[in-house]
Amino acid sequence: MASTSLPAALHGLLRPQAYPHPVGELRVVETHMSWVLLTGEYAYKIKRPVRFPFADFRDPAHRAHLCAEEVRLNRRFAPVLYLGVAAVRASDGIATFTGSGPIIETAVQMRQFDRGEELDILVRTGRIDAAELAYFGEMLAGIHETLPAPPADTDYGTPTAVARLLHRNLAELQTIANHGPSEAAALRHRLAQQLRRSRRALATRARGGHIRECHGDLHLSNLVRLDGRITPFDALEFEPAFRYIDTADEVAFVCADLEGHGRADLALTFLDAYLDRSGDYPLLRVLDLYLAHRALIRAKIMAIRASATTDTETTPVTAVQRWRRRESDYLAVAHRTLSRPPPRLLLLHGLSGSGKSWLARHLAPRLGAIHLRSDRERKRLAGIAPLATSGSAPGAGLYTDRASELTYAQLAAHTRDALGSGRSVLCDATFLDRTQRLAFRDLATACGATALLLHCTAPDAVLRERLRARRNAGSDISEADETVLAWQYEHAEAPTAEEGLTIHVIDTSSADPVELAWQALQPRRFEIPSPEG
Repeated sequence: MASTSLPAALHGLLRPQAYPHPVGELRVVETHMSWVLLTGEYAYKIKRPVRFPFADFRDPAHRAHLCAEEVRLNRRFAPVLYLGVAAVRASDGIATFTGSGPIIETAVQMRQFDRGEELDILVRTGRIDAAELAYFGEMLAGIHETLPAPPADTDYGTPTAVARLLHRNLAELQTIANHGPSEAAALRHRLAQQLRRSRRALATRARGGHIRECHGDLHLSNLVRLDGRITPFDALEFEPAFRYIDTADEVAFVCADLEGHGRADLALTFLDAYLDRSGDYPLLRVLDLYLAHRALIRAKIMAIRASATTDTETTPVTAVQRWRRRESDYLAVAHRTLSRPPPRLLLLHGLSGSGKSWLARHLAPRLGAIHLRSDRERKRLAGIAPLATSGSAPGAGLYTDRASELTYAQLAAHTRDALGSGRSVLCDATFLDRTQRLAFRDLATACGATALLLHCTAPDAVLRERLRARRNAGSDISEADETVLAWQYEHAEAPTAEEGLTIHVIDTSSADPVELAWQALQPRRFEIPSPEG
C-alpha cells in the first residue's frame, strides 16, 4: 500500500507484518492533528508533529505524553475502546509495532469501529431512536459524577473565564463566518445579554463543584454506537482549559449539535434523561448561554471548512454549499436559543393510572418542554433508586404529609429553574390537593409563565388494570396500586375554574390521547422543535 500522507520514517507501518496481530485492509485516515492507521480489528492513532495556536505537537516526548493522557482521559468514557499506548520502533530502519528496536514514535491503540456508526451519521440517516439518547443522557450524568474537579488555583468555569472564552470565539467567528454586520451585531448583543443574566448562576456553579474534567469536545462525530450503546471518544487531551468545564457546557454541546442536525426532539430527550439522573436542574440557568456558545463554535468550524474547500473537479461546488448550509443551521440554533418565547407551565393532574407520565413523555418533545416527575423527586429525596420499592402505605413512609410537602417543594424548585431559563415545563404529579395547584399557578406567574392544567382521566376499570400491569412489570417508578387508588378517590380535590387555571380534560383511554392533548393545548403557543430544527 502506497501513501504520501505518512512521513517516510513511518512508511514501514503500511506493511501488515509491522503489526503484532492479523491485519485486514490497511488504510490511513489523516486529520489536521493525527494519522489514524486502520488495520481491521485495531486502529492506531499517531499525533502529527504540527503546531496550532491552541496546541504544539512538535516535540516527540510531548506527543508520547499526550498519547498517555488520551488513553487516561478516554478510558473514563470508553474503556473497551482505548486499549493503551503502543510504541513505534525502528527495526533495521523500518517502522514497526513489533520487536525491541529503538522507539521513534508513539501511538494510541484503539479498538477499531465502524465509522458509519458515528452519531452524526446515525442522526443524518435516521438510524437512531430516542431511547438510545435517553440512555446516553443517564450514562453521561453518571460519568460526570465521578470526574475530578480542577486544581484550586485555576479560574476554570468562573464568569470571567467563560466571558473571555465566549468573546474570543465570537470574534473568531465574525472574521470568517458567512453573515452580515447586522446579524453579527444581533448575536453579539444577545450573547452579552445572556451572559449578564447568567453571571450569578455561573459563579454559583463554579463554587458548587460543577466544574469537572469533562470530555471537552462532545459533538456528534465524537460519539459512536459501540456494542449497542452511544459511547464518547476522542476527549481533549492537549489543553486542560478545554476540558475543565461546567458539566452544563458538556451537555450543551450535545444539545447544540443535535439541534444543528435538525433533531431538537432528540436533544430534549437526552437533556431530560440527564437531568432526571443527575437532579442538576439548576444547570438550566446557564444552559442556553453554553448552548449558544457551542452552536457558534460549530458554525465557526463549518465556516472554516467552507473556506478551506476548493471548488475543483474532485470537490464539487456542492461541498462548499453543504458547509455553508451547516453553518447557517448552527447560527439559527444560536439565534433561537438566545430569543426564546415566554415559557408555559403545564400541570398534569389525575389519579394514579390515569396516564399522566405516559402522556407527558409523548408531549414533552413536541412541546419542547422539560418533563418533571413527582415520583422521581420523592425517591431522590429519600435516597431510593428510581425502580426500588419502599413498601410505603398511603399516608406513611414516602407518602406522609411531610414527605409530600418536601416532594412538591423540590418539584417547585426544579420548575423555577426551568421556567427561569425560559423553558416550558410539563409537571407530572397527581396534584390532588388544591393548594398544590395554586402554589404552582403562583409560581408560573412569578416566572412570567402561563399555567395550564391537563386533567387526565380514564374509566375506573382501566385505571385498575393499568396499575396491576405496571406492578407486575416492575419497570415503573411509581409504587401506586389499587390501595393507593382507593385512598386517592377519598382525598382528591377536583380542580375548578375558580383556581384560575385553564383546564383541559383528556381521556387517556381514547384512541389518540396525545393528539387530543396536542390540539387542546393550541401548540402555536409553545416553543415547538420542528423536524428541521
